[in-house]
Amino acid sequence: MIQCNLKNLFTRSLNSGGSCRNARLNYLISGVSEDEKDPGAAALRAVSSMAPAELDGADLSRISLTKSYGSGVYEAAAEYEQSSSDRNSRKKIGDRLWIFDTTGGREQIYHGKLLKRNGSIDSDYIPDPGTLINWNGRNGERFHAAGTSRIVPSMRESCIAVFRESDITPKFRRNVMALTGCVNASEFHSWQPGEVLFLGATSSVPFRNDRGARIAEVTFRFAVRCNRSSLEIGGVMMGEAGGWDLPWSISLPHSDGRKPVTAGAYLSSIYEKGDFSVLKI
Repeated sequence: MIQCNLKNLFTRSLNSGGSCRNARLNYLISGVSEDEKDPGAAALRAVSSMAPAELDGADLSRISLTKSYGSGVYEAAAEYEQSSSDRNSRKKIGDRLWIFDTTGGREQIYHGKLLKRNGSIDSDYIPDPGTLINWNGRNGERFHAAGTSRIVPSMRESCIAVFRESDITPKFRRNVMALTGCVNASEFHSWQPGEVLFLGATSSVPFRNDRGARIAEVTFRFAVRCNRSSLEIGGVMMGEAGGWDLPWSISLPHSDGRKPVTAGAYLSSIYEKGDFSVLKI
């Protein structure tokens, strides 16, 4: 019967965080039958079944035979190494790093303030677009307003959060997925309700920090647009509007049959509201 015992002789070093950086445990194996097809492999299997998979933050990296005394007696070493890289080693559970980008966003608009309206000397009629932009000058079934794209105040924010690997549970991942495409129902990271749109999250490969904890980084991405205290759509005052609410309108000919006017102005909500506290950031 094979017996495996840990010898008193072992080596171990600590990192700056006080956890094991690398270590070596030595084992004495006896009782390996000479009838084994591969006695050395049998000795290594005995050590593998006894050596811990982790030693104070360092993972088991290899097991190797170091001596053969004969008569079924061997000596083997189990070596441990901390797997975290220098770049990530000092990160700890609870770290939160926020970064932002304000290059601006774009939106399609169909109304604007008319500054000039001129015609050629050969024309006795200059169509009046009212507040419409890029109107084709026609009404009824042939009516069309192409609008234009404009840059609007917008911000992208990301939060790089460090979690314990075991805290990234299926329930947590499901909550993150369910909130994707939602706006904040309450104040979030200094932004008012309705201003932040959650775009989703990405997880890193888990790793071990210098304290021996298994952690993972999760990057949360957001888009931000400020709420508006007074929104105007085609000359119609709409009052307050959320940053991600969608304004639109219906234009019809004026009573004179020529100039289009805003017959109806509307404000629609296209994003559900969600509780961002479940993101734990």
